[in-house]
Amino acid sequence: MSGMTADPPLATFVAALRQSRLIDAPDIDRLAARHATRSGRAFAEVLIRSGVLTHYQADKLLRGVWQGLVLGPYHILAPLGRGGMGTVVYLARDRRQAEELGDVDLVALKLLPHRKTAHDLRILARFRREMALGHRVNHANVVRTLGAGEIDAVHYLALEFVPGRTLRQVVADGGPLAVGDAARVFADVASGLAHLHARRLVHRDLKPTNIMVRPDGRAVVLDLGLALSMGETLPDDPTIVGGRGYVVGTMDYLPPEQAVDAAAVGPPADLYGLGCALAFALTGSVPFPAATTKEKVLKHRTEPPPPLDGVPPAFRQIVHRLMAKLPAQRYGSAAEVREVLARWATAAPARSAVDALTLADAPHGDAGLWDAAPGEEVPTAERLEEPPEVLELPPEETNEPRARTGCAGVVLLGLVLGGLIFICAI
Repeated sequence: MSGMTADPPLATFVAALRQSRLIDAPDIDRLAARHATRSGRAFAEVLIRSGVLTHYQADKLLRGVWQGLVLGPYHILAPLGRGGMGTVVYLARDRRQAEELGDVDLVALKLLPHRKTAHDLRILARFRREMALGHRVNHANVVRTLGAGEIDAVHYLALEFVPGRTLRQVVADGGPLAVGDAARVFADVASGLAHLHARRLVHRDLKPTNIMVRPDGRAVVLDLGLALSMGETLPDDPTIVGGRGYVVGTMDYLPPEQAVDAAAVGPPADLYGLGCALAFALTGSVPFPAATTKEKVLKHRTEPPPPLDGVPPAFRQIVHRLMAKLPAQRYGSAAEVREVLARWATAAPARSAVDALTLADAPHGDAGLWDAAPGEEVPTAERLEEPPEVLELPPEETNEPRARTGCAGVVLLGLVLGGLIFICAI
């Protein structure tokens, strides 16, 4: 991680600044004349203090990296994190909105690296699906797609910027949530899911890293990268959206039926994922910890939900019903879940405003995000949570589960779970 250690000659830094197109040429000349400095680093520090450049932008320019800092109307300010499918999400400014409205409009810009586009057409197909499906969503509890397309051979999604922390980060920083806080967060999640289901979309990857908790304590569902449009004509390649024999999803939160036929699931699959994520929020642990994918799938299909020690029995029953093995045994709709959870929800405590740019504009634990230029593939880093997977199962392993008599909600496997073959991990 560089942290602005480079100090090129002033002329070299100014040349990179001109090529970047972050600042108009006349403004660069004016700033250089006003602030007489002898080194590139000294000039960069002046521009940071005056708010003209971010630390991330200056760091790139000082190292002679100017490519990718401007993508069409978007000025990339700092990295926010990693998305699915090898994407990287940046905090960016949409200059069109700033010029039209007279203020700064921040967006979360998701970029698909050049290398991913060139070497894996399946990932590109999934990314394009996310671009198309995102335009069908318009709800306060689901991240909105503001723009999408391709600029300078870079595929991008401009998303509503939601300040805050993922539920995974909230639990990692502060421990498991109290029942009232968890109910408030997941009532919002259920509200977002109800909107998706009304638009005939199934999320299929609901988990703590796909739930953003804003500073005011409200929640927003993120990432439609694995979403399925009910009734759509499926791609010929089953590894793109899944299907019988091809499982897509995150194994720690995978509905049992999604392991059977990922392309045939409906809204109840999202309710199961909600239940698993709610169990995590209450305990700080995934509901069915296991060392291998095979073991995780088996536990989702056969083991009862976790006991949730310390949780009131009535609320525990809500979680367990959400995690019922058979879809018909769960709640009837996400709207019903929202109403049930709202009865338990407590108001969020008052919180101070968050300066999102200041938080993002500093090197963090993920050095690869800071060091890579926008559009480049970021080196693999240790993840706090299992990424979504696409798996191939032999045909004999995709039989429908059968309800076990005498043990309500538990499913007897109609298959032998052996020999899971990884197609790709994204």
